[in-house]
Amino acid sequence: MTAPLLYLDHAATSWPKEPRVVEAMARALVEPGVAPDRGGGAAGRAAARAVAVARERVAALLAVDGPERVTFTLNATDALNLALKGALRAGDEVVTSTIEHNSVARPLARLEAEGGVVVRRVAADRFGRLAAADVLAAVTPRTRLVALSHASNVTGLRHPIAAIGAALRTQPIGRRPWLLVDVAQSAGYRPLDEVSSVADLLAGAGHKGPGGPLGTGFLWTREGVALRPQREGGTGSRSEEPLQPNDWPGALEAGSPNVPGIVALAVAIEARLAGGGLAAIAAIAAARTAATHEFLARLRELDAVERFGPDDAPSREPLFPLRVRGYAVAEAAALLESEFAIVQRAGLHCNPGTHRVLGTAPDGTLRLSFGHAPGAAEMERAVEALRELSRAAPSSG
Repeated sequence: MTAPLLYLDHAATSWPKEPRVVEAMARALVEPGVAPDRGGGAAGRAAARAVAVARERVAALLAVDGPERVTFTLNATDALNLALKGALRAGDEVVTSTIEHNSVARPLARLEAEGGVVVRRVAADRFGRLAAADVLAAVTPRTRLVALSHASNVTGLRHPIAAIGAALRTQPIGRRPWLLVDVAQSAGYRPLDEVSSVADLLAGAGHKGPGGPLGTGFLWTREGVALRPQREGGTGSRSEEPLQPNDWPGALEAGSPNVPGIVALAVAIEARLAGGGLAAIAAIAAARTAATHEFLARLRELDAVERFGPDDAPSREPLFPLRVRGYAVAEAAALLESEFAIVQRAGLHCNPGTHRVLGTAPDGTLRLSFGHAPGAAEMERAVEALRELSRAAPSSG
């Protein structure tokens, strides 16, 4: 009998989607079936209301006020590009780290090479940990932006964003840099109130922790944060103006939005928040922390499996970069899927900087990443598969 699929690639995208999310997306193609406030009469107004509800749901997930400050984007990468390129000008300085996802690293490299932006990159330790003091020491009076991830997409390690943000907020408003936080690996999995209380911009993906469909993302900007639009065109209102209107969020949302995806995202977030709002997310976070602790303990039983990143479970999400001795990374990944029906991801995970720090470049690692409700049975199955793979490893002699 063929084993059922075990999906352990939630850091890339959550799967499977809940049936109600799929149903909501399909239904939105018919009802309302049109873009908000762009003709269609009652249907257009219904679409506008649905999108407004979705903004409220995202704001609740992020623990922020002002749903009108939520901009819908294609994904977290799109949101980060919008934030970075919309905030930075020639001559500005930005502080980031050496272990950021390419969604931060590549736009900054482009701005550095072509736009005259000065990028200060803070080094992490050999486990991929960032020290708040090192980040703050890199900030100068010319720093316009501090751009960091909340949790690593390679190690799952959470960085000290609350401490960094609190320290930044002691500076005078006119001199304080904005804090941009990539919450792609934590939104929907962990309460973000401590992060959102000190952040100025939050960029996330709808298709990961929130449980929404691919092609959805969001950027929240605090009141007073002004970004230069990266797309310009139709907004459904104020069409007589030659330039993109400055009103929020229309200033950043040119063109017809992905209404089916946005509606489905709203349904997914409602499911995540069911039973207590952020308390429900806190329960998910507690389950994931317990699973991280348990899985790390089980991995320590496997001598032929190399672990990377720190072993302290409270500071990590359940993402595990691994190597199995005797196998190339790609070979081990292929065997886990073909022989054990376990889907994971091998390689650099769009984050070569972290792999350089871990000493796993250029081939990268296997990454096993669990969802919002890791179960004992799936952890046991993953451990047993790794054990069997180790036993069958080609002899090094």
